[in-house]
Amino acid sequence: MHSDSNSTFQEHALDLEFVHCYGKHVDWLAGWFRRRLSCNDVACELAQDVFVKLYEQRQKLPAIREPKAWLATMAHGLLVNHYRRADLEKAYLASLAAHPCEHTPSPEQKAVLFETLLELDRYLRELPWKVRKAFLLAQLEGKKQQDIALELGVSLSMVKKYMAQAQQSCLNFEQGAKHLSNINPEQRIVSSRALAAMPRFSRRALLKSLAVLFGTSGLFYGYRRSDYSADLLSAKGEIQTHTLPDGSEITLDSDTAVELAFTTTQKLIVLRRGRIMIRTAGVFDSQQPKPVVRTREGYAQALGTVFSVEQKLRTTKIEVFEDMVQWQPLIQGTRHLLKAGEQAEFGFDGLVMHGELSADRAAWVRGLYVANSVSLKTWAAEISRYRAAQIHCDAAVENWLVSGTFPLNKPEVALAALQDALPVQLIQHHKLAASPVLLVARDHTQ
Repeated sequence: MHSDSNSTFQEHALDLEFVHCYGKHVDWLAGWFRRRLSCNDVACELAQDVFVKLYEQRQKLPAIREPKAWLATMAHGLLVNHYRRADLEKAYLASLAAHPCEHTPSPEQKAVLFETLLELDRYLRELPWKVRKAFLLAQLEGKKQQDIALELGVSLSMVKKYMAQAQQSCLNFEQGAKHLSNINPEQRIVSSRALAAMPRFSRRALLKSLAVLFGTSGLFYGYRRSDYSADLLSAKGEIQTHTLPDGSEITLDSDTAVELAFTTTQKLIVLRRGRIMIRTAGVFDSQQPKPVVRTREGYAQALGTVFSVEQKLRTTKIEVFEDMVQWQPLIQGTRHLLKAGEQAEFGFDGLVMHGELSADRAAWVRGLYVANSVSLKTWAAEISRYRAAQIHCDAAVENWLVSGTFPLNKPEVALAALQDALPVQLIQHHKLAASPVLLVARDHTQ
């Protein structure tokens, strides 16, 4: 009995705290939305939605030290969804105009349809364009996989992979699938084309208005430099491969962030951090823009090639494995043409290093590091890319030479293999895989 009364008292206290928070901040939050939207009614409605979410999580209220910051974070998410819904409605109307239907859904059916499309878009928005397109062609337009392969210009086996990837993302979409199955085929085609027209990453469509959204240029700059505006992102120790809108292939090394800007006039890849490998698709002609990788120091333009670009602390490193790449500095300076088998490093002041390139340097794409008489210090730095904590070398051993092939996705296995190859010993404060490691010479008495 005492427990029940105590629980009731706590619920009452939380309700009172929520009412206090609501009364103190609701006008401020409505004004926050009003400054970013042209409609006062929508601003007030979104502000109410934020407080509904807060009420559902009111047990967190005692721990929220900065209510305005928490409310603003929730407001950002709702504003993104609001713009996303508006974009979908525009895409739907454009698709309807291009493919008019005899049977227009009733207002009730349209409301259900839009909620269903928004839910499906939420599941599909993170998928590559071809994966999303293949799924929509099959599920909404009823096309066979052979026809989808012809339309997308890929093999039948690739279409099957696309379908498996998309279905994995839509495992919890059973109810929405029922709603879409109830509409006529023409409406399904319109819905499919509307969803296919949506940008892959919703927040990229908001970049033009984010300076206003965040209020200050400094916060906007912070957003642009953060992972939240990246289109492709790999975690520490993770290697990912994606297909770009033009059919090119991009592989992200560990801890890499990339922003994409593909239009009819440009194919821009902004390398925020990390390393990427590009395999361009097809043969370029004068009518098609060539892929360009932008770094802090300049631009690497593909001339029909396979190449990697790495954003280092103060330089950009380019390795060319096939054909050629042209480097254009960000500020005025000499342009450089790199051919297959060449590598170079550029800073703001120009060329820092130029030399020959071993084909083994591309092995990281396959999850391998091929060391050919490299210093132990260099080896430790390379393996540390894929490990939560750094590997350090004692000065007495850092110039020892290492040769062999080591797995990048299993750095602890690589460390064990190193001890078999060299007389080194690992020193760790504790035996967790995420703890730092110091490499020292092995005690010969052991």
